[in-house]
Amino acid sequence: MILLVCAFLGTLLGLIFGGSLRGIGQYALRGIWLPIAAFVLKAGAAALLEPQSGAMVVCLVQYILLFVFLLLNYRRPVWPLFAFVGTLMNFLVIACNGGCMPVAPSLLTGAGERVTQLMNGQIYAYCVATEATHLPYLADIIRIGSAANPLGYASIGDIVLSVGVGILCWQMTQLNVKQTVCAEA
Repeated sequence: MILLVCAFLGTLLGLIFGGSLRGIGQYALRGIWLPIAAFVLKAGAAALLEPQSGAMVVCLVQYILLFVFLLLNYRRPVWPLFAFVGTLMNFLVIACNGGCMPVAPSLLTGAGERVTQLMNGQIYAYCVATEATHLPYLADIIRIGSAANPLGYASIGDIVLSVGVGILCWQMTQLNVKQTVCAEA
């Protein structure tokens, strides 16, 4: 959710500062299918597998795909650094906790169905953080939405990654602006 908000804000700011949506189609992202495949893998596992079944294997494959994508695009300015740091933070906490992203228990004050499912271990690759949780400060510790009806949870890694995506979207809209300025000079 926060990733989409940052993508939207980055695009909007890019347009406000004279960018164009045409730049998005012209921005050459190498291996764009890799993050798409990582998303499909995780969504497919969540839909087809029992909660937490094979979560570590799914985590490893998913993050290998994401790191290869970032490696292919590392020469781009700024955004790959943010995306790498955020992705690494998320990978570390998930890998250290058996393939599951821990969620801080303090966030689980609402009585919604999602909260109940999370507390019962019924959401794929998510668990409630406990005293045994490794790297709890990298877990989902930020609530998105109200306590009574949370839209979701985020980690510090999610925030850093989302900033990288926002910067990417801004840069994509600026592609034609830079070409136009160079052509006029």
